[in-house]
Amino acid sequence: MLSRIARGLCAMGRSVERAKTVARVLEVSHKMNLEREAVDDSGNIWVAIAEQFGVTASDPTEEAIYADLVVSRTHPYSVGRCIETLRSQGRGVRDHISEELWGHLNQYFLAAGNPSFDQIVAMGRSDFNQRIATFCDAFHGLADDTMIHGESWQFLRVGRFSERAELICNIQDVKRKALALAPETRDRPIAFHHWQALLRSLSGWEPYRRAHDARIVPERVLDFVLRAPEFPYSLGFGLDALAQALAQVTSNSPAQNRLARDIDALLSEIRALDCSRAIAEDRLEDTVRRLADGCRAISGAIEAAYFDRLDPAPRPLGDGRSLVPQ
Repeated sequence: MLSRIARGLCAMGRSVERAKTVARVLEVSHKMNLEREAVDDSGNIWVAIAEQFGVTASDPTEEAIYADLVVSRTHPYSVGRCIETLRSQGRGVRDHISEELWGHLNQYFLAAGNPSFDQIVAMGRSDFNQRIATFCDAFHGLADDTMIHGESWQFLRVGRFSERAELICNIQDVKRKALALAPETRDRPIAFHHWQALLRSLSGWEPYRRAHDARIVPERVLDFVLRAPEFPYSLGFGLDALAQALAQVTSNSPAQNRLARDIDALLSEIRALDCSRAIAEDRLEDTVRRLADGCRAISGAIEAAYFDRLDPAPRPLGDGRSLVPQ
C-alpha cells in the first residue's frame, strides 16, 4: 500500500476519534458547569480544558472554548476541522473504503455546515454534541461491517487507537488540572464530581458501576481507566488494540519491531502501576505526563516506521528538478 494511502486512512481514524472525544468532553464539561454551584466549583474546568487543548483565549469561557474546539477550521483539536479533514482524506482514499462509509461521512459533512456558537446554542449544545458522537459511532460501525478487514481497515484502526491513547491521557490531565485549580478538594464532593466526570468523558460511568458500584473511589477510577481489559476506553485496551492492528500490517522492519517492543513496554508499565500510591503520594501529575509522553512517542514512531519508509525521498534530477513520488 502506498504511504499516502496508509497515512490518509490513519488520519481518518484519528480525525473521527478526536471529533468524538472533544465533543464528549465538551458535553460533560457543559453539564458540570451547570452544576458547579451545587458542588462549589468556580468553573475551573474551562481553564483546565483551555490549558490542555491549547485554547489561547485570555478568558476561557464556554463560548471561547467552543470557538476554538468546535467552530474553528484551524485549531488542531477543532471538531469542525476534524470533520473537514475526514472528508478530505476520504476523497483521497475512496477506492480503499466502502461506498457506504463514504456516503455516510460525505452526507454528514454537507449537512453539518459550519455553525456558529449562537447557532449551536439555539440547536442545543447537548443535541449538537450527541449528533457528532452518533456520527462517529456510525462511522466505526460502517467501517467494521462494510469494509474488508485487510490493510485499509487496519490502518483506520491504527489511527483510531493511537489517537485514543493520547486523548485518554489528555482527558486525565484535564481532570487533574481542574482539581489542582481547586485546592484542598481531595475529600470534598467536588473531587468525586471530577472523578465521575473523568469516567463520563470516557463513556465509562455505566461500565464502572457495573464493574464496581456507584461509589466513586479515586484509586478504583484510575485503575479502571488505565487497566480495565474489557473497557474500550481504558488506556491498556487502546494500546493492546493498537498493537494488534499494527501486527497485521507489519513487514518486520527493525523500526516496526522496535515500535512493537515500545508498546509492550508501555503496557507493562501500566500493569505495574500502583494507582493507590500514585494518588496518596500526589504523583498523579508525573504518572499521567509519563504515560502521555509514551503515547506521543508511539504516534511519532508509527509515522516513522510505517509511512516514511514507503515513499522514497525525492531525488534531484540533472536539471535541478525533483521527482515527486505519487
